[in-house]
Amino acid sequence: MCDKIFSYFNNMDLAGFNLVNHTLHNSVLNKFMPFLSNAGVGGLIWIIISLILFATGRPAVRKTAFLMLVAVMASYLTGECFKHLFQRLRPFETLTGVELLVKPVHSFSFPSEHAANAFAAGLVLMRKLPGFTWFFILLAVAMAFSRVYVGVHYPSDVLAGSLLGLACGALVLKYENNFFRKNWGWQQENWRKY
Repeated sequence: MCDKIFSYFNNMDLAGFNLVNHTLHNSVLNKFMPFLSNAGVGGLIWIIISLILFATGRPAVRKTAFLMLVAVMASYLTGECFKHLFQRLRPFETLTGVELLVKPVHSFSFPSEHAANAFAAGLVLMRKLPGFTWFFILLAVAMAFSRVYVGVHYPSDVLAGSLLGLACGALVLKYENNFFRKNWGWQQENWRKY
């Protein structure tokens, strides 16, 4: 029974990968998706967003940038642990005919840290900057989608990464006051000094 269930989900995963990595490819997305995917390497896009937020000079926005970076770091570290636990090879290492649009990545596939980082950051930013909710939702979804499109992740990798990122973001938001306790020197009024 378990083998049948696993086989079913594995077939769905492969079908989803083939759909995104083959059927949906076109000349426009073939240029945009690698760019978007590469923007997430090393958390670059989230670092850039945090610098923009810090540059506003507003204490509440700077707190948001700090919380976002904490959530991204949490999702990254947790994702690394899961990668070494599951040790799943990437699609281009196990499948033939994969349309690989970025430089090959030599690390494990499950879960997608790009997706985890995107959804961890996205949840914090959506919660704290509600005026930009749709932008951050689209950015997180597009970042996750791009990883399958460029051939370095299966759909289940990005789904698991997205859920992991949401969990990390939710935990950071739940315990955000712990990051700004008086004895840490991060209380609200001190943000005006930075």
